[in-house]
Formats: sequence, C-alpha cells, structure tokens
Amino acid sequence: MSAKIHFYLRLERPSKDGSVPIYLMMSLSRDQRVKISLEKYIPIKKEYSKVSNSELLKLSFEERSQAYFWDLDKERASKGFANWESLNMFLDNEKYRANQIILKYEQLNKPITVDLFKQAFLKPNATDVFSDYFLAELEKRKPQLAEGTYRGIKGQISKINKFKPTLTLGGIDYKFLTLLESHMLKPVSEKGLGNQQCTVARTMKVLRALIQIAIKNGDFPKDAYPFKDYRIKHVDPVLTTRDYLEPEDLYKVEQLLSAEKICELTIGEIKAVKRFLFSCYTGLRFSDVNNLKRKHHIFGKWIQNPQLKEMVFKYYIEIRMGKTDQPVFIPLIDRALELINETQEDQVFEIISNQKVNEHLKSINKKAKLNKKLSFHVARHSFATICFLHGIPENVGQKLLGHKNRKFTEVYTHLSKNKLFYEMDKFSRGLSSFELLSEEMDVKRNDMKELMPMLQNLNQSELDQIKGLVKLLGGGKAA
Repeated sequence: MSAKIHFYLRLERPSKDGSVPIYLMMSLSRDQRVKISLEKYIPIKKEYSKVSNSELLKLSFEERSQAYFWDLDKERASKGFANWESLNMFLDNEKYRANQIILKYEQLNKPITVDLFKQAFLKPNATDVFSDYFLAELEKRKPQLAEGTYRGIKGQISKINKFKPTLTLGGIDYKFLTLLESHMLKPVSEKGLGNQQCTVARTMKVLRALIQIAIKNGDFPKDAYPFKDYRIKHVDPVLTTRDYLEPEDLYKVEQLLSAEKICELTIGEIKAVKRFLFSCYTGLRFSDVNNLKRKHHIFGKWIQNPQLKEMVFKYYIEIRMGKTDQPVFIPLIDRALELINETQEDQVFEIISNQKVNEHLKSINKKAKLNKKLSFHVARHSFATICFLHGIPENVGQKLLGHKNRKFTEVYTHLSKNKLFYEMDKFSRGLSSFELLSEEMDVKRNDMKELMPMLQNLNQSELDQIKGLVKLLGGGKAA
C-alpha cells in the first residue's frame, strides 16, 4: 500500500474576499485518506472578483477551478498574483516534509496509517529555541505592555527555559505540558519548584498565550495546539489571616512612625513604612504607587458634605492602573494626605524596587511585632479587608480596587475575624431588643389589667376627658 501526497483547493469554502484554502491530502487508498489545512489561500482572479460566493458555488467544478490562480495538473499556484512563487516554494517544502514522514516509517519497517501521518505532520517542525523566539516576540510588544506585565511574562519564559533549555516550538505538546506541571508541583526536596496550583495555572496561562501568538504568526499549526487536550486547573486564591492586616495590626505599623519609635527605624524602613501605609489607605498596587505623580494623578475639588451641609475641598487620585489598564478614582483620606504632603516633588514616592521594599518590610514585621507574611501586596489586601469591615458596599469596593468582577466579595469579604465579632454584636443586640420589647409588652398588659376595673367605674363624660388627655399627650389617634 503506497502513500500519495496531493494538494487541492477547497472550492466549497471561499472566504469573504473570495480566496479559497489549500489542503494537503495523504491517501493510502480510496477509503483511507486524511485532509490537512495548510493555512494558506489562493486568491480569485480579477475577472471573477465581483462574482458573489453564492454565485461561484453554483458553477461547475471545472468552471470554479478556472476562477483561481491554480494549476490543477501541477497542483501549484499559477502566475498572476504577488506571492505565487514563494507560495509554491512553501508547497514544495510541505510535500518534501510529508514524503520524509512516509519514508521514515518505511525505513523503520512500520506500517503508516492516516492518523500516524496526521499526528507527525501537524507536529511543528520548528527548530526555533523557545526562549529565543518568545523573548523576541516580547520585545516587539514591549511598547504596548505595562512594565509589570512585561516583567511577568519575561519571568515566566525564563522559568520554562530553566526547566528545559533546549526546548523548541516543536517540542511543546501535551506530554511537555504534563511534565512541566509535574515539575512545578513537585516539592523542592525532590528537585521540583514546590509551586502552588494557582502559580502553576498562572504559568500555564502565559504559555497558552505565547502559543496563540505563534499560531497567529503562522509558526505553530492550529491543529497541533497542545491546550486542546490539556486543561488548566483553575484555583481561586485563598487568603489567610497572615495575608492582610486588621485595624489593630495597621495601628501597630502606624505607631512605628510615632516620635517614640521612629528612631528605631532606618531611613529605608521609614520610606518603606510610609509607602506601605499609603497603599493601605488607597489600595494601590506597588507599581502604581511607584509611578504616582502629583501633576498627573492627584487632583482636588469642592464637594457638598451631606453631614456638615457645607462645601468642603477634597483631594483624590485618578490613575489608570498599570497591571489592568483600568481607570480608578480614589478619594484621599487625611492620613494618606499627610504622607504625601511631606514633600511637594512631582514624583510622590522615590522610585525603588519591590524587592527592596519587601526586604525592609520583613524587618518592619518584627519591629511592629506582627505575625504576618508582610509584603507590599499585603497593603492592598488590607485596604480591601478594612473596606469590608467598615461596611463599604461591594460595588464601591470594586470601583476603588479597580476589579472588573466580584473578586472584592469572593476573596476579601470572608476574611476579617473582627467583622465576625461586629456582626455577632448585631445579632446579640437584635435578641436583646426583642427581649426588651417583650418585657415592655408584658408591663403594658399588666398595666391594662390594673386599669380596666377603674375604667369600668367611670361615666361617659369622664371617659371622654381621658380620651382628650391621651390625644393631647400624643398617645393615641383621633377616633
């Protein structure tokens, strides 16, 4: 049984511009054949360009074939459009590759099937090294990416490259994904990375996005897309009480800047505390605090205070977040203003690395006597938790944090232990109010029992006088 390779046009599938796709067909017999899209198109001839697709489909096979720059006998593009020569070179290469697959099985003395051929043909023959290819793509897109996003993707590429430095595009398949996942989840003691499932999911999402870029570039065939069978295991992040500050914890950090304790801090720690507290008061991420500029992001306006019933001047932040590109509007509380009014420089906070600030926060954690995993992002979690604790509505919390979804309630609103105490106080007050109301009703019933015999002895004139007195005191309604 000899395998044969052919190229043909799918004339029944014209695109909007009239062009039709080229397919490769490998056949072993009349009943055993496989058809594979090459992701390339043949344009329609000019004289047929105004004919609608529906009218083209009414033509016979021979007539439709003549409408395109295609030689049926040679199974190649015909002269008449811009890239016909390069397209034919591509087809020559694809035919050679297909025949090499068939020859390999013959040399191994193994029978080839249409499924084996398709699997081998669709596996990318890319020799580009994974890291080289995608780092180059990342640099092309750098102007459109936020700095944090750029660094994050670059870090993920480096992580995958360390796992397999010789990885090529052609080596990314289902088996590779499962091996990478296993390596990330394996404990460090077993020479793995010891990642949590949410970290694994984040890496896989980046890899999936990179593969999709390669597909759009035409460097990775759609049919070999490895995430078609591999499913990323999504895990919602679960925060513990060590991931955020309660109000009493926040107070301990604030006290480090008091006259009595500030002398215990280094200059770097003082700067880190102020930056950290500012994030606790505003919910801004590290990158946004770093990029905060007075002229571009901090404004003021007169607003009506409903409690004081007068106009007051308030400051606020209006910034587009670096990570999500979402705009946020954050009114500034007095404590936040005190931190940024110490200097009038346009750059509100000195630009410093997140790593350096987190180093200072480790020592601050000890000096404030907190049992926390203190990092800068804890400030954002703390802001969200305290918002919830003090009854800020869900939709307001979402706007302040710049969340698109209900992350505000799903991640933060179950955290604060203090909130549980406050809510149980409401429960207790509710029960106490019911008991007090019941006691008052019992007293009123007893009073009525004592009054009834006395009222029965009164005449109508005396009863009318009592009714008038009750109305005067506001204890009843007019008859």
